[in-house]
Amino acid sequence: MKKVSLIALSALFVLSGCGAESQEVVLRKEPIPAVESVQEAGKEEASSGDQSDGSGAEGAITQEQALEAIKNYCLANNPDLEGMADSEDYTTYFDVSTNENGEIVVLFRSYTAAQIRYYVDPATGEVYVTELVPGIIDDEQKTDETFNIKDYMGGSAKAPANEGSASGARQDGERFEDVIMLEGMEEIVKYEHVVNAGLGFEIDYDYESLVRKSDSGKESFISIYDDVNSPENYLEVEYRPENIDSVTASISDELSKDYELYIDTYELDHAGNCTRIDASACVGGEVMPEHLQKVYIVPAGNGTIVGTAHYSIESAEGFGHFFDYMINTLIVNA
Repeated sequence: MKKVSLIALSALFVLSGCGAESQEVVLRKEPIPAVESVQEAGKEEASSGDQSDGSGAEGAITQEQALEAIKNYCLANNPDLEGMADSEDYTTYFDVSTNENGEIVVLFRSYTAAQIRYYVDPATGEVYVTELVPGIIDDEQKTDETFNIKDYMGGSAKAPANEGSASGARQDGERFEDVIMLEGMEEIVKYEHVVNAGLGFEIDYDYESLVRKSDSGKESFISIYDDVNSPENYLEVEYRPENIDSVTASISDELSKDYELYIDTYELDHAGNCTRIDASACVGGEVMPEHLQKVYIVPAGNGTIVGTAHYSIESAEGFGHFFDYMINTLIVNA
């Protein structure tokens, strides 16, 4: 039986550009098409005496199971989504349907406006993924991302922790390998450990993807594809002598001139609780920002360590997530 099933995490909003040269991508509210669902107890089923429990014929994966598993998968690879789900500052939602080929299709609308579709084989659980970003990738394109949905059924799966990525026993320049989840796939990362005794912190970076640039007051880690003197995708880490409340207020005041901000408390694996400022939506809300920022403000004695990730909207699912992993290796030695 066909019915409508929509999982909405927040009201649709429209993002606005930052600066005169921002690429303007207007997002218009569009109706969500009707999809097949097995959740509603329709009158036809009641009259026919069908007591379906949603388990599917012959063990096939149902829409409800696929939807919950994809949610688990997305949260495992991007834990920030859990906080965004209850926030009015972000537009994220899931939708589920069945296409004419019998595949279950779970649509995830990211806060970046990307539309990610997960195509699930209900018999085997195998999944392939497509992506569409209005104004950037206008045609649905298949990605290299594949997995089996059964790995994420029956509970919330967790992304692998970065155990040992920042142990406090490594020397500056020491290299090692670790495995992270990036864009839904396991990726081996070749890290180099950084010890900056003067600024009071340690951190790991991918020396194959990033270039380290050390200045007197900060460390910067810049994409190898960018000009180091004018980078687009980079993470900078610095020490500030002010306390966390003062630094948070100062940075928030500056960013709020151009961005709508989402501020929360976030726990890092090695550095403990910090204040996180997410600047991924511009003031006004009509077009998408061209560049995004995410700031981590970590207590360090009487001062703070501030890590700021800068990345383009096109790199939000790549460098944006990678910088999250990287900042999670931070050790504060103050």
